[in-house]
Amino acid sequence: MTQDAKEPKSTALTAAQVADYLLAEPEFFNQHLELLENINVADPNNGSVSLTIRQLALLRDKNEKLQMQLDGLLDIARENDALFGRMQSLTAALIDARCVEDVFAVLDDTLRDCFGADFFAIRLVNDYEDESFPIGEVVWKTGAPEVEQFEELFESQKIKCGHPTHTQAEALFGDQAEKVLSTALIPLKVANKNGILAIGSKDANRFHPSMGGLFLSHLGVLVAKRLESLQGFNDVVGAD
Repeated sequence: MTQDAKEPKSTALTAAQVADYLLAEPEFFNQHLELLENINVADPNNGSVSLTIRQLALLRDKNEKLQMQLDGLLDIARENDALFGRMQSLTAALIDARCVEDVFAVLDDTLRDCFGADFFAIRLVNDYEDESFPIGEVVWKTGAPEVEQFEELFESQKIKCGHPTHTQAEALFGDQAEKVLSTALIPLKVANKNGILAIGSKDANRFHPSMGGLFLSHLGVLVAKRLESLQGFNDVVGAD
């Protein structure tokens, strides 16, 4: 053999070429049905099985996953229906509230009984000094250390769910802070004043960053508007 002699080119097909051909010819196996029983593929449970059996197993797995997704969507729909019903009850109770104390009592009962909350707190930022206001601990003075803990929340006006810092929990829940393992912090705007509706739970996973905030947002707007409409609270916040 001389140096100029060339070795014959390989005619073996690559796996990619076979795959491309089968994709381009979807009727191939319809025309060669006998191959389906003779081609074996790896199976994680049974070692090696025919292509037909493997396809059936894959279809079953796919159907099971789709069923699980459907069940999950149905669970979410049922949960949303239940939440909607609870929001209707809360709305009606807040409309019936005639004073600030009534609003706090409604929230205390409803958030605990219907929304699974263990604690709740409302704080409003304002320079108010009238000790006749029935719930004095609601008000934080502008520039107070407690306010600084929530500046990011006030600036973003976005609900924050998750684990609170110790100082945040202490500012909101006082002596109960150690028991609060997760919170939903809902920014409020009452007569253009910043505020917070905080819902706390003993369950560290009850409120988490990935949870939806639609109902919490509606709750914040509802509470803010009801407080704003009450004379006692309106005297505190004033009108800009």
